[in-house]
Amino acid sequence: MKKVLSLVLAVIMMLSCVVVSYAKIDGPLKFNSNGKFKVLAFADIQSGYPVGDALKTFMSEAIDKTQPDLVVFVGDNIMSPEDGSVESYWKGYDEVFPILEEKGVKFTFVFGNHDDESAPTITKEQMLLKYQSYDGCLAYDADPSLHGCATHNLPIMSSDGTKIAYNIWLMDSGDYATAEDGTEYYDCVRKDQIDWYERVSKELQTLNGGSVVPSIMFQHIVPQEVAQKAMFSLPIQLGKATKNFADGSSMTYLPNYFAFDGVLAEAPCPSYFNEGQWDSLVARGDVNAMFFGHDHQNSYKINVGGIDAINVPGATFKSYSSYIDHGAMLITLDENNPNTYETEMIYVSDLALESGSNIAGLDKAESKAGYVFSVITRYLVYYLLKGVRAIGGSIVL
Repeated sequence: MKKVLSLVLAVIMMLSCVVVSYAKIDGPLKFNSNGKFKVLAFADIQSGYPVGDALKTFMSEAIDKTQPDLVVFVGDNIMSPEDGSVESYWKGYDEVFPILEEKGVKFTFVFGNHDDESAPTITKEQMLLKYQSYDGCLAYDADPSLHGCATHNLPIMSSDGTKIAYNIWLMDSGDYATAEDGTEYYDCVRKDQIDWYERVSKELQTLNGGSVVPSIMFQHIVPQEVAQKAMFSLPIQLGKATKNFADGSSMTYLPNYFAFDGVLAEAPCPSYFNEGQWDSLVARGDVNAMFFGHDHQNSYKINVGGIDAINVPGATFKSYSSYIDHGAMLITLDENNPNTYETEMIYVSDLALESGSNIAGLDKAESKAGYVFSVITRYLVYYLLKGVRAIGGSIVL
């Protein structure tokens, strides 16, 4: 019955304007009486059946701690099951999303490159229907003709319910794309999706009396411009010595630690291609920050063209990750200061050491002592980078 209802709602949303459509799903998202709205982002949970008690416990405790108004999964969500069967693949969903149902938390998601390849006999459209079968899922496919699936947006109403005060963009950045020479690369947000974003952004602006509606955006794969600013870049390509792009530019594999805050522990992996997404965001001027995953060990924040770009580190307990930055990210929006926002990392190690936590011992027998080591290491890295930036930042920049 839930799946039938989800299909009906999906059709309604395709035929309706976005504001009206979201009045049809348990009321619109809305700032609270204090003018705040909290989003909890989980990137790269990368877990398939059996998902494991460590991830489920962390997710549950992180939600309890932060009390979010919305949870966003930032791609590479449900992976292949250990036995490789289609039946077990769906069981991965049934381990994760009932946690949110039980807590009455609304959620949405974007696809990552591994979502599609984790179940090659299942389409993204089938995956979307599975997500929509859970209470609280707000994801939908705004325009099925676009590249990918489930590119959509979610307006947030003002605390008094009289206007759209904010907007959340959710973009499918694809999985892989092939160059003319047959080489396969990570994909990117495509031109038709960018055109859709611009059109809906302008519609929201009209509804807002001519002023752009402040927004944040989520997608899985980091845009090229962000990666190029985070790394020392070159205007020319130097073969394997650089990461090269279709437009003839490149970036080195040396992080520009003076250009960003936070930690960059692995080279960002953007697409070889670029169809103009970042230029479009800068020109429209509505997006305050983009949040992405993909590069599990990175937790940096960098401003590119007036827009903050923030790497949400991996929450995974099964795939590779940096355990000093392992966790989720809380984003707090304020309707009274709509062009600002606050972020807070919800580290697994910090949460595991809190009184009453049940995380320790579930992650490959990780003890509380192991999590203490993670916390100490994180602070050492943080203050080391802070010192380096204080000494050399003014010279490099």
